[in-house]
Amino acid sequence: MRQTAIILLMTALVVFSGGCQQHTLKIFTPDNKNFQYAGRTDRLSDGDVVLIGSASSVTLRFTGDSCNVSLKIGKNGSDYNYVSIAVDSVYLTKLKIASDTATWYHIPVTGTAKEHTVTVYKSTESMIGDIIFGGAEVDNLLLPPALPEKKIEFIGNSITCGVGIDWKLIPCGSGEYQDQHNSYWAYGPRVARALHTQFMLSSVSGIGIYRTWNMTGPSMPQVYGNRYLNTDSTKRWDFSRFRPDVVSICLGTNDMSEGDTIHARKPFNPEMFVSHYISFVDTIYKYYPGVQVALLNSPILDSTKNVVLMDCLNKVASHFNEQPVAQSIRVFEFHDIQGHGCAGHPDKDDQAKMAGELEPFFRQLLNE
Repeated sequence: MRQTAIILLMTALVVFSGGCQQHTLKIFTPDNKNFQYAGRTDRLSDGDVVLIGSASSVTLRFTGDSCNVSLKIGKNGSDYNYVSIAVDSVYLTKLKIASDTATWYHIPVTGTAKEHTVTVYKSTESMIGDIIFGGAEVDNLLLPPALPEKKIEFIGNSITCGVGIDWKLIPCGSGEYQDQHNSYWAYGPRVARALHTQFMLSSVSGIGIYRTWNMTGPSMPQVYGNRYLNTDSTKRWDFSRFRPDVVSICLGTNDMSEGDTIHARKPFNPEMFVSHYISFVDTIYKYYPGVQVALLNSPILDSTKNVVLMDCLNKVASHFNEQPVAQSIRVFEFHDIQGHGCAGHPDKDDQAKMAGELEPFFRQLLNE
């Protein structure tokens, strides 16, 4: 028997001129072409679809005023996970997914419109574990909304993931690490929505260009090509699935971290950082020839570290800009951003300010 998270209204009364009749919702499986998937996703052997990365999503457009979606957590991560729900392009809520058995969740839909659109976003990053989409129950599934032409990929660390944003319901320091995640409100998705572009987040907490926040690896170059953004190289990401116009890279915070006092930590090495960064950008060009690359500084480093990071980023940009590249690499510096979220991360308001600073920068890059 299928479990249900909320008591579902499985039938609706439809009024006709001749009276009323019972109307049953139809089940649509994940392989239906009218489901629109975005971000890092995977398809399992049983046809279900895995939402892997932060803000990976499934969108459905349907008739009627009732929508139920089948979700469960994978067996490879935390005991529970989260998704964020948007209805007709308006944020609705964040749902906790705690069962590894397919569960039907009712998505409230209001208004008099005959058609509605629901998007289910993975609130958390890949390391928290998978969210598995098993289909939807609606009156009728329609062709998905038209996709924007332009695309941006946002590569980064926990800041890009949207870690520490949602701290008002479950305060920082309580609950589990994923409780304050909400990638929907991170700067990347905000910028994409404002500029009406497609987007993908390729981001991992604690990661850097040549080391992590407390250990020597794995680094972003070591996991980027892997489908699940981990060290499992047997499952590679298919880069033909998303061809961005702009690749945004926001890394360096964790390379410059002081560590955890447990693992041995050498001082930050600018030369090593620049060398590894140049190699990583070469990899980006290999996957996306001629793509526009943007290098972002960290919004939460102190002024002394930021000077060092900006010098490194400018050296990386100069290395390529002195060569015949299709588009010059651009460097962006955040200003006056404070981290009011958990563990010093930007919270929802800080991320909104970051997105506001970035919007004109990315608008220019997309129009060049």
